Amino acid sequence: MVGLYPQRLMTKDAKYRFLLKLEQMAEELYKHGDSISHDEAWERHRSFLWGFADAGKTIQLVGSEDIQRVIDKAHEQVYGENRVARIERLSPIGDGSEEPDWDAFDAPTFERKSTSRD
Repeated sequence: MVGLYPQRLMTKDAKYRFLLKLEQMAEELYKHGDSISHDEAWERHRSFLWGFADAGKTIQLVGSEDIQRVIDKAHEQVYGENRVARIERLSPIGDGSEEPDWDAFDAPTFERKSTSRD
């Protein structure tokens, strides 16, 4: 069967299926909480999603930009606004003297590692 399908076409199909699965997983994650309001099950789901995304990068099926585009799309689907707008909307209002909640802004593993690999 491999001879019937060019490698490029098979890779493209695998990439599409990978990103579709990643988007479904991200939407499911966002439907059950966010980085501020969540439970232990949400934490496990997020860790699994990050590992899945990192695996896609490790086998060079997808890049950081592909992953971020899918995450952003899922976020907008569930919350109706992009990530940056939501972060700004949820940021505490004040004179800037209060300590920020840094956990709310933690970057996913694949984003932190992308600067050292890309």
